[in-house]
Amino acid sequence: MQEFYQELKQTTHEFLTETNKERLAQAQALHQELEQTNREFLTEATKERFAQAQAQAKFLQEFYQELEQTTHEFLAETAKNRTEQAKAQKQYLHQFRQDLFVSIFGTHI
Repeated sequence: MQEFYQELKQTTHEFLTETNKERLAQAQALHQELEQTNREFLTEATKERFAQAQAQAKFLQEFYQELEQTTHEFLAETAKNRTEQAKAQKQYLHQFRQDLFVSIFGTHI
């Protein structure tokens, strides 16, 4: 009986050792597979995010250029309008001054 027990113990130990080796090998293979999948996923995610960032940068650059152009046109038009208003006001004031001078002194300057 003692011999049977020892043999059973030895067989059980060998079985568990083999089973543990197999499970360890499976776990290591799974771990490597997960690491590879994770690297591939991160690589793809990085590529996608980089492409998105490039597209967004291009959009922002175009938006900035359009905004800059629109601002330049607005300021140029505003300056042109104000210059015309200033010229008209200058001419009006000059005419008013002459009319006032004529009304006071009866002659042009």
